[in-house]
Amino acid sequence: MNALLKLEIILRSLLYFSLTACLFFSYFPNLASDAKTECQSKEYDGIIAIVNGDIITFRDLEKRVQLTLFSSGGAATNELKSRISREVLNEMIQENLKWQCAMKYAPRGGWVSEDAVKATFSDIARRNNLDYDGFCKLLKSQGIDKDVLLRQIRVNLSWVSYINARFGKFVNISESEINRTATEMKEKRNQESYYVQRMFFPVSDVKDESAVSSHVNNLRQMLLKGADFSGLARQFSKSPDAANGGEMGWAFQGQLSAEENAALGKMSIGTYAVVRNSRGYVILFLRDKKEAGSNTFTTLKFVQVVMPFFNSKPDNEEISRLKDYLTDMKKKSRNCHEFIKNAKSSGICGVSDPIILTLEAIQPQFRSIISPLQSGSVGEPIATPNGIIAICMMDRKTQTIPEPTNDDLRAQKTNERLSVYADREIHDLKKKSEIKISDKYKSRRHLAR
Repeated sequence: MNALLKLEIILRSLLYFSLTACLFFSYFPNLASDAKTECQSKEYDGIIAIVNGDIITFRDLEKRVQLTLFSSGGAATNELKSRISREVLNEMIQENLKWQCAMKYAPRGGWVSEDAVKATFSDIARRNNLDYDGFCKLLKSQGIDKDVLLRQIRVNLSWVSYINARFGKFVNISESEINRTATEMKEKRNQESYYVQRMFFPVSDVKDESAVSSHVNNLRQMLLKGADFSGLARQFSKSPDAANGGEMGWAFQGQLSAEENAALGKMSIGTYAVVRNSRGYVILFLRDKKEAGSNTFTTLKFVQVVMPFFNSKPDNEEISRLKDYLTDMKKKSRNCHEFIKNAKSSGICGVSDPIILTLEAIQPQFRSIISPLQSGSVGEPIATPNGIIAICMMDRKTQTIPEPTNDDLRAQKTNERLSVYADREIHDLKKKSEIKISDKYKSRRHLAR
């Protein structure tokens, strides 16, 4: 994460799923019911891949695809399912390699405790305004096995611990390097800056160029079809900030590679770009842009009031009637707190827990709706595919982006160096491994690469 945004609020309040998903999942438990994989129509219990003797079944793939579709927030079209299935299998193979390697060198008791795994799971739940049990119920309502997510967390935590233990001693960040970086960043604080999300995919060998390029293009197409950047970044990106959905925060010219800086200068807010730099491929998502001299951000605290549709395919009359209902409630409420109270007492409106986000972290298409709202105000009712919503702005504050401490910069540089070692390690593991993919899987044209 960008050290300039040394804010717990940024790290902790980013939603695990897309904003649109978070808006409605609590009130529409069957929203993702059609997010099934193509292979789910049949009970595939057969073997799809063998990784150094460890088996991956069609059922394993099916469960993981369901989780990925849910977290990516995209419409579950057949094309998106097919693309995700291909990418998920590759990711599962790589995770098996990571797990095998980590377990081979694990200390007594393992790399991570079950308490640490559950704590990470609970952290994801909190970012969705849920507790542990509530998040389990949400996953179950979508037909998702929570153990799939718990295993993914366990593998990733173990891999990070293994990389730190094995290569941490080779990473030495000098004070002079930290001081030089701090000086450069202070000089650039008044330059044009970009709020960026980023996915990274290393090319460790020239032989991997074509495969990685194809992988990146596949993800780009998924994004263009409506998949959520944060969800895909958490599932597929190899960058240290993948766990935060690729969230970098505010980046200044010179902070990223020359190729990325050049691309950002040409991008419009809300667009994507694929960049090839010296280490591999990068997918950039420009969330916001500030003119030179502007170095503030805005924190929002708001509640969403949702009036669900009574019919799965509401007509214009129903949409108008529900809009009028919330508009009338708004007129009778003196402020947002009274509006929330009236919504709760109505018996037919859903009311979310308070959500804390930075304005810049909100998807551009929703930012224009939320941005004009001042503290204590209620926005106009908005029609969405799943119901009518009204945003209640409880509080908003504009603050100056804090300067990073030396500890922040050291951590950032350490993570960058360790990620290079991790890329090389997984590349070497692939070369030494025996990986077999079922001919039945290869023959399914819509799943084959």
